[in-house]
Amino acid sequence: MRLVYEATLESFAVPTIGELSQFVSLSSLPRWGQRQMHSHRPTDYSGIVDQPRHKLSPFPHVQHINERLILDGDISLLKVDAITNTTDETLTERNSISDRILGRAGPELRVAVQQDIKYCRTGEVRLTKGYSLPAKYVIHTVGPIYSDKYKTAAENTLHLCYRNVLHKAHEYGLKTIALCVIYSAQRNFPPDLGAHIALRTTRRFLEQYKSETVVLCLESHDRGIYEVLAPLYFPRNHVEERSALWQLPRDIGGILGEPQYPDRQIRIIHNPQHAAMIGADDDSDTSPHDLEGGDLDLEYGTMGGSGYGLGSHFNIGQHSFSQMQGDLDRQRLLGDRPRVGVYESVIADGLEGIEHQER
Repeated sequence: MRLVYEATLESFAVPTIGELSQFVSLSSLPRWGQRQMHSHRPTDYSGIVDQPRHKLSPFPHVQHINERLILDGDISLLKVDAITNTTDETLTERNSISDRILGRAGPELRVAVQQDIKYCRTGEVRLTKGYSLPAKYVIHTVGPIYSDKYKTAAENTLHLCYRNVLHKAHEYGLKTIALCVIYSAQRNFPPDLGAHIALRTTRRFLEQYKSETVVLCLESHDRGIYEVLAPLYFPRNHVEERSALWQLPRDIGGILGEPQYPDRQIRIIHNPQHAAMIGADDDSDTSPHDLEGGDLDLEYGTMGGSGYGLGSHFNIGQHSFSQMQGDLDRQRLLGDRPRVGVYESVIADGLEGIEHQER
């Protein structure tokens, strides 16, 4: 059920001098690398489980990354370059985070949201000034509604929310960014799953950009989950790094922290028989393999105007798309049956269809 924010402009009071004194600077908050670890040592799984889930740490201990992460703070009181507001597509959702942000920003922010922005799609972001907030800007985003039926879509969309907020801040040259918990029980999102996505997306961003600082602002009911999961993605020593090899989920995300689904990835193999069949069936003067010396590369460019690229190169000569395999069983059965030409190939396919219908 969607809750509509029907508060009047008069209900948003401009912060008083006393409230201004409560604004918090990042210098007063402890960095993650400086936080005291639990008194007990991380569990040693080497004697319990034969093999860890990961042989090498996908998130190794890096001190300068831990020094740019903070887990603390009321997001509406932070003196940072940008904070995050989670809302719905009409930007009228009422929740505890939006209440505090809109209440301390003054009526100008609500006017800007209603008259200038008006609408924001799920997974996208919109930028406004902070007005009476200590933060310079507010980045609004819309988190997904979770359901088991659309679990994959919800995970991808939540990753997009965090990634788009962070890269929008980078695009505008904002160096200190405060993230709220974008997912919520109001949208039925499992809190542990949401925390994994938030942490690994933040980790990949801090790996990519060396001068930004991220604050994860947590409600009281979220703090315990992050205290447990943060050492998996931001280990503070080699003991935590080693323990994470057993505790991290198998899906550790892609290079930007996006969810990965191995069963949906295209399998590319080197099959000399398949390449020979292509050469035999091709009646043209130019074979696809004649193009191998051309060094044709495909590169992903910048995404969403944020100025970052995947930098992924595929050499067509080395990784020919003609060698992609669709049905492994059919390839195995037909691999030892050379086909002389195009007509023989078509006839063979036709006979196979007739045999299948007769069965």
